[in-house]
Amino acid sequence: MDDAIEKDEIPEPSPQIPTAEDDMPGQIPEVGHAHGPHSHGSGIPWLDIVVGVSAMFISVVSLAVSIEHGRTMEKMVDQNQNLVVANTLPLLTLGDSIGDTSGKSTMRVLIYNGGVGPAVIDRFEVRYKHKLYTSEDDFLNACCAAELLKSKKDGHTRISYSNVSGNVLPAREEIDPITINPDKAGMDLFHTVFRLMHTDDVAFHACYCSVLDECWETDFDKKRPQPVKECKVAPGEKLW
Repeated sequence: MDDAIEKDEIPEPSPQIPTAEDDMPGQIPEVGHAHGPHSHGSGIPWLDIVVGVSAMFISVVSLAVSIEHGRTMEKMVDQNQNLVVANTLPLLTLGDSIGDTSGKSTMRVLIYNGGVGPAVIDRFEVRYKHKLYTSEDDFLNACCAAELLKSKKDGHTRISYSNVSGNVLPAREEIDPITINPDKAGMDLFHTVFRLMHTDDVAFHACYCSVLDECWETDFDKKRPQPVKECKVAPGEKLW
């Protein structure tokens, strides 16, 4: 066939523009979600007000309880401290005693701790007519020289004394600053010293502390011991 066969013209395909999805096969694009503000209320105005006021009230009550608890604890600490002090409190008293269990004449000047705790005796003083004496011999020579001489010359009166300063005296215990065990020749000395113990010519003074370093001074009179900051003793000072 010489005639040209007419052919249907087939249009050329138009070029395809690649998209992001075409570049990432198998991936599905995410759909965005808008986030709006969240409301914590109930949606009921009066109920929200009640809840808020209740929370504030509970907070105030909790604060008040905490403060009161702190005050109570402070009071308990103070009370416990006072109890410890009370359980260590010493109390020195002065007395004298005549006679012993065997019926012999014995005169004792004694210091007694009537408290509940030990007494640390830092200073003990004996004065005769306002003059300080630091030993029994000096004191007896000042107050009773004639009687002392007679007791030594004509008899064998036993006289002893104890150092009081620097001692720790337990509760319910005693110590004797002066002890006289007279024979017949020493009875005058015995009676003279005993009489002087009950006059204003002889005075005693002490400064002592508890184991907690709370200190007092006393003249062994009817007045209560007076609290002091400390018992002062000079280095090398000679004391009874």
